[in-house]
Amino acid sequence: MVSQPSRRSPRRRVESTRRVILDATESLLLEVGPDRLSIRLVTNRCGYQAPTIYHHFGDKAGLIDACLERRFQDLHDELLRVPRRLDPAEYLRELARAFIRFGVEHPAHYRLFSVPRRVDVSVPSSAERGRELVAEALKDLERVKRLRGTDAETAFQITWAMLHGLILLRISRPDYEWTEDLTERALDSLERGLFEKESGAE
Repeated sequence: MVSQPSRRSPRRRVESTRRVILDATESLLLEVGPDRLSIRLVTNRCGYQAPTIYHHFGDKAGLIDACLERRFQDLHDELLRVPRRLDPAEYLRELARAFIRFGVEHPAHYRLFSVPRRVDVSVPSSAERGRELVAEALKDLERVKRLRGTDAETAFQITWAMLHGLILLRISRPDYEWTEDLTERALDSLERGLFEKESGAE
């Protein structure tokens, strides 16, 4: 029987090829880590040959970056669903909830965010856009003098460290009986430490 030619458009074939390669790379990154990852392992896992991988991603570093970009974009999409509120402190709290929820619900994806990258490789664009959402809200608080004894960049680093810690503890120790309202209590503490109340608020 003569096989029928594929009816998929060239664009869809490219997207399908990239998706299969990225899926294989992602699973290997979680299994062996970035140092032991090799193009040969990826070819064995996905079925495509090395020239195809080099054509689409350039090299191993480009392949890892593409994996991270894909998952950072998923996170960025979640953050964009948070409606921008008049009170930047409340908006930040909703962003934090969305960030923690994504990490806890997608532990494998979140672990990819911790994959080491070369120092000369730029941060994935979707990660930078997500960072900007948080940074802008903190700058809004700084402008109205509601940051308590710190600046927006330091407040960002404190926030990032706390949220990252909450997620990693939850996904690395699913056997532990975490307090049901742990996230809300942690966010309460963060707000008390970083933010002044609105003028006139009790």
